[in-house]
Amino acid sequence: MGGAERLKLLVVRGSFDSLGGAERELLTVMREWSKRWDITLATLQFPPSAQKLAEGLDIKIISPENEYIAPSGAVSEILGKESKAARKAWTKISGLRQAIASADVAHLSVCRGTLEILPLLPESLGIHYHCLEPPRWLHEDVLHRNLDGSLKRPAWITNFLFRKQKKTDIALVKSLLKRKGAAISGNSHWIQSQLSKFYSIAHDPSLENGQPALRKDGLCAGASVLMHVVDISDWPSEAFEEDVKTPEVNGKYVITVGRISHVKGTWETLHSLAGTGLSLVQVGGGSDADKVLLNNEAKRLGVGLFCMPRLEQNQLRKLVRGAIAMVSHAYGEPFGLTPIEAMAIGIPALFVDEGGFHYTMKDANSGMLLERNGDWNAAYEAAQDEDKRNIWAAAGRLHVEGKFTLDVQADALEKLLGDCRLWSKT
Repeated sequence: MGGAERLKLLVVRGSFDSLGGAERELLTVMREWSKRWDITLATLQFPPSAQKLAEGLDIKIISPENEYIAPSGAVSEILGKESKAARKAWTKISGLRQAIASADVAHLSVCRGTLEILPLLPESLGIHYHCLEPPRWLHEDVLHRNLDGSLKRPAWITNFLFRKQKKTDIALVKSLLKRKGAAISGNSHWIQSQLSKFYSIAHDPSLENGQPALRKDGLCAGASVLMHVVDISDWPSEAFEEDVKTPEVNGKYVITVGRISHVKGTWETLHSLAGTGLSLVQVGGGSDADKVLLNNEAKRLGVGLFCMPRLEQNQLRKLVRGAIAMVSHAYGEPFGLTPIEAMAIGIPALFVDEGGFHYTMKDANSGMLLERNGDWNAAYEAAQDEDKRNIWAAAGRLHVEGKFTLDVQADALEKLLGDCRLWSKT
C-alpha cells in the first residue's frame, strides 16, 4: 500500500441484524484493520446488539437514519422484493455517496442486500467481494430441510420460490466481475470451489490465503481465498474468569455450537453419542419445535441434552474448556470457526471431514476428522485419553497461532486490496 497516507477502506455489509458468527467476526477483525487503514462501515441494519459489540472500534459507521426493514414472506421471495428494496435503501443513506467518493478501495461482505450497493460504486473503484459462502438458501437445499433431514416442502416449490432471487444473485456477481479491479474470495478453499461451481469461474486450489486469482485483461477470472480468523486473546490456553455463571451441566459432555438445524448436523451429533455416556451441550438456540424434537430424541436414545441460547464470550469459553471435545456433523460448513476455537483453547476437535472443516483441520494434528458414518465412539474414547489430549492441545494452539490470527488475515486482505486497486486504475 505504501505512502504516508493511510488507505481509506469502505467496508459494506447489508445487515448485522442476525449478529451471527459472520457479523461478529467482521466486527472483531475490523479492530485489527483499523490499526492499518481508515475504515468506514456502511450497512442497512445495525441494531443495538451490534452497536454494543462495536464499542471502542475506531471506525466510522454509516446506516439509515430510520430503521430499514427488509421485505419478507413468500410473495416477497417470488417477486424478489428484498433486492429491489435494498437497492433503493442504499441510495437514501446520508453521507454514503461522500464516503464512496473518498474511498480508495471497497471490501464487500456477503449478505442479503450487500451487492445491491454496486450501482453506487464507480467503475474506477477497486472492489473485493468476500463471499464467505454463496447464499445457501438459493444454491443448495440444506437450509430447506427439517431437523431430521426431510425436505420442508417439495423441491420444485422451493426452486419456484427462490428462482428469481437466484437469478438476481448470479447476475449481481457477474456484473461485479465485469468491472476491472473487482475480485471475489471465499472464506476457505471449499468455498472457493463452490464459487467456481455456482458462478462459472475458474478454480485454482493451489492459491494460498490472500493470493490474488488470475486476471484476464484486468478482469477477475477466478476466486481467491480470504480465511476467517479468531482473536486469540479471546481463547487463552490458561483459564481465567472461571467464576462466571454458566448454565449447569452434569457429567461429561461434548459441545456443539450452532442453531439447532439440519445444516448444522445437530440430529446426527446427538445420535453419535448414543451409548457413550456423554451428554450433548448445544449452544446457539433454535426454534421451540426443534427443541422439542431434539429433546424427545435425546430421551429415546438415553443421551443427556442441554440446549442453550447464544452465550457471552466468557460463558462460552468456560463451557468449551470443560468439554470432552468440540463436535460437529455440519453439512458443507463454509469455514467453521469452532474447530479453531477448540484448538486455541486446548480441547479436542472432532469434526466431520467435509466442507471447510477439512481445510481448517487437515494439517493440525489436533483432534480428528471423521467420515459422517465413521467410528465416532472411538473418537470420543480417544478424546478422553489425557496423553492424547495434551499432545492435541499443544499442536492445536500452534496451528491457530500460525494460520488463524488477526494479523494473518489483515496481511492476506492487504494483498487482495492492493491487487484490486492496481487493476482498477489500468
